[in-house]
Amino acid sequence: MFKDDISPGLLPDPVRRRLLRAGAGALALPLLQACGGSGGGDGSTPGPDPTPPPPQPVGTHPPRGLHVSFSDDPYSTRTLTWFTDGSDAPASAVEYGPVEPDMDEAEIAGAAFPMRAEASADAVYDVDALCQSAVAGGISSERPLRYRVGSDEGGWSPTYLLAPTPMADAGFRFCHYGDQSTSEAARAVTAAVSERAPDFLMIVGDLSYANGEQPVWDTYFDMLEPLAARIPVMTTPGNHEAKDGGGDGYDSRIRQPGQNFYYGFDYGRVHFFCSTAGCLLDGVISAASLATELLAMEADLAQAALRRARGEIDFIAVAQHYTIWTNEDGRNPANLSLVLLEEQILLRYGVDLLLVGHDHIYERSKPMAFGRASDGGYVQVTQGGGGQSLYELLETPADWSAYNTLRHGFTEYWVEGGVIRGTSYAVDRADNNLPGDGSLEVIDSFELTARNAAARAAFAQPARSQAEVLGRDWSAVVQHTLKRNAVHDAEEVQAIGGAAY
Repeated sequence: MFKDDISPGLLPDPVRRRLLRAGAGALALPLLQACGGSGGGDGSTPGPDPTPPPPQPVGTHPPRGLHVSFSDDPYSTRTLTWFTDGSDAPASAVEYGPVEPDMDEAEIAGAAFPMRAEASADAVYDVDALCQSAVAGGISSERPLRYRVGSDEGGWSPTYLLAPTPMADAGFRFCHYGDQSTSEAARAVTAAVSERAPDFLMIVGDLSYANGEQPVWDTYFDMLEPLAARIPVMTTPGNHEAKDGGGDGYDSRIRQPGQNFYYGFDYGRVHFFCSTAGCLLDGVISAASLATELLAMEADLAQAALRRARGEIDFIAVAQHYTIWTNEDGRNPANLSLVLLEEQILLRYGVDLLLVGHDHIYERSKPMAFGRASDGGYVQVTQGGGGQSLYELLETPADWSAYNTLRHGFTEYWVEGGVIRGTSYAVDRADNNLPGDGSLEVIDSFELTARNAAARAAFAQPARSQAEVLGRDWSAVVQHTLKRNAVHDAEEVQAIGGAAY
């Protein structure tokens, strides 16, 4: 099993973790030459943080809330997104280049950048600010990337560093949680993930809990920037994103691949599909849009299953806010009609791993299908302990549940050699108080092995038609989903002003 004291070769390189935590301007040349990928290192504890880069001159429109994602090939591009206040900000850009082997600390922090990409600027929902976004292309697949965003007139960010994406056949690590907010527990989770320095982070909805108060998003991205400027963050929307203009608050601040709300991407030998799972229905997502999304999921997973059968990838993972099944008290199941429609897509193409949040608990299922343990099914990991208040569990969980508990934390996944090893960490103690020293507790560990050749071949089926996927009862599914979303909102109003949800 994957434990915190595993062999040093499976731990993140401590040099790499220091690099990602510190940014530029403080690490010696020999350390930089060791950076890149998730393997290697001696397993020792990283030393004290190096001196941070010097403060940058403040311009008229300094960049803030910087976060990195993938919107194209993760080996050769990064998408940088940030905010500038006011609608009159000067044209902005990202300046970037590789960390060359002969660079010293001062050059890393201050040397001219060989490449530049102009940013596009779009209005942020319901505030006087612009969302700036630029794609850094043609980046090195072997060397760290150094970059800054902004403009001469408006002001520049510090110089940040990003590690390269490990090669496709190399091991990699990613972390996952949902339901964050800006609480002290949320800050502890952010700091802990930053310390672990995974290759990327997946946040599965209910990010800021702005709930219509748009300045909360500023606080959220300020909290996230020390992590998100150095580690790519992929997200899905949650039902609380629907409270900000039906999803417009999220859509105007986040830059993800494809349709932004839902999309697929490859990382290493894993294919990911990220879904709304109907959480924005009756907002910017109409019934027709949800139907389009489900058909896109069908086509995407059919193609992924075929590629897996060919040996091009090892695993298929789906990420979304809503659980399929849950042992959270009062929510089992949340929306049976949509659950059954979506779940049969997952099962048809042999999805291996379902990453969810929504319920503020930690729960891992056995391989399961249709609410029962099943050897050929998917494993659902509910990591809703990202920082918002915790829920309650059923006294007698269903037999598909392998483990559950009420803790704030995150789950880390190490993918290597046809195996996913998961470790779930708590940032709080058993009484849910924070320890104050940043220490973590391993609360669960598990392992998934890639399906054998026969199973891979069995799941390689052609995508079905709209009529086959949605069936004759699609209108009933829509009405049930709308009712589910409305009932959920009404329950929140009654529960401590909605703050607990």
